[in-house]
Amino acid sequence: MTLDELCDRRVAVWGLGQEGLAMAELLLARDVIPVLIDDQVEAASARADAVLVGGPAVVDPTSAPWSDIDAVVRAPGVSRYRPELVAARAQGVAVTTAMALWLEDFADARVVAITGTKGKSTTATLTASILRNEGMEVALIGNIGVPVTDMYRRPPVDAYVVEVSSYQAAEVTVTPGVCVLTSLAPDHLDWHEGEEAYYRDKLRLIEAGPAGALAVSAASDEAVRRTAGHPGRVLFGPEGRVRLASSGMIELDGAPLVDAGRLRTPGRHNVWNLCGAMAGALLLDGKAPASHSVVDAVDAFEGLPSRCRTVGERGGLTFVDDALASNPFATVASVDAFPARGLTIILGGADRGVDLSPLVDALAERRPAPTVIVLQPDPQRLVDALKAGPRPSLEVLVAADIDEAVRAAVASTADGGVILFSPAAPTPEGGGGYATRSRQFVAAAGVDVSPA
Repeated sequence: MTLDELCDRRVAVWGLGQEGLAMAELLLARDVIPVLIDDQVEAASARADAVLVGGPAVVDPTSAPWSDIDAVVRAPGVSRYRPELVAARAQGVAVTTAMALWLEDFADARVVAITGTKGKSTTATLTASILRNEGMEVALIGNIGVPVTDMYRRPPVDAYVVEVSSYQAAEVTVTPGVCVLTSLAPDHLDWHEGEEAYYRDKLRLIEAGPAGALAVSAASDEAVRRTAGHPGRVLFGPEGRVRLASSGMIELDGAPLVDAGRLRTPGRHNVWNLCGAMAGALLLDGKAPASHSVVDAVDAFEGLPSRCRTVGERGGLTFVDDALASNPFATVASVDAFPARGLTIILGGADRGVDLSPLVDALAERRPAPTVIVLQPDPQRLVDALKAGPRPSLEVLVAADIDEAVRAAVASTADGGVILFSPAAPTPEGGGGYATRSRQFVAAAGVDVSPA
């Protein structure tokens, strides 16, 4: 469905966060008055009143006039598996997203779409930087924070780099010309109602068709396995066309382009993200980016907030904010980013039932042994898993909040060590999101952070 086709229908927009409000604003500009739906009517009404001058009132899902609605544009936070949407589909109502509409409308544009469980934003940012250094005008949009709907109001650019979450990918009907898959591991299982549904929704971006060019991280066994039959696939990272050589240089088809040691963001996973960005630029342009374009992108990149980012040092300790690590897979990568250093790790959030064994094993294998601090409100399953794991002697503490956790971490960490906030779980209900927890961690650490 295109935006023009949507505008010929009776439309509802469900979920009035940034993307939902941008969608409603775009519709109103085209003289389409949508039904506005949100689970939190009072808060959503306040946001809508500030953005949508003269817009309609907000209703909750139970009060929405479903019989008068032909199409629903759901926001990313609204699960496609909500009973109301399942019932609406059964009655012939079309359910879509701003991302799905945009990909239809911009099907002929030069698009690099970045998806994956983790690494999307870093890879997308580096991809856009490389392409800009190649002389292109580039729009960096999507899940990274700029709604794709903004592009309907702007002149065309040479290339679009769009970050796509699993929430956004689930309704996609057109595959972009170039896709980069950074990783695959279980995540957001409550939203997707299971692991297989998560993988299916995430990979819809790649499988909707027609098949384009696809770059897949060879470091992710799940990603490699689930894309094995793709006709346009190339690998990157540990092997493939863009690979890290034993010399420490990242090579493209055997030609060295950049020393991986120039990358200031820690961790092998960020080297793979850089390889993915180079692969995306390669597939979009059909030729290798110039070495200076890659080097300049690397030198300018200081890391993104809340993604394994060193926020400062105090009292001989290094404080690292990885608040966006919402699953064990991401936290393991960040733990591995600081080899051979003393480590205290702060974990915990909403327990969504994800397999904890990879994280338990990684902490058990680490030398020297880390200290683990687990946050409320759902600490018990993680504490029990650590105590029942291969290293039951691991020191495990429980803290009521981030302030208490940081105080305990400072007391437990030897000089020269790292205090890593990498929760391995989503932010608990009412916790304000990962950005709020980042701010709490930085404040508790008592360090000054320059903006990224």
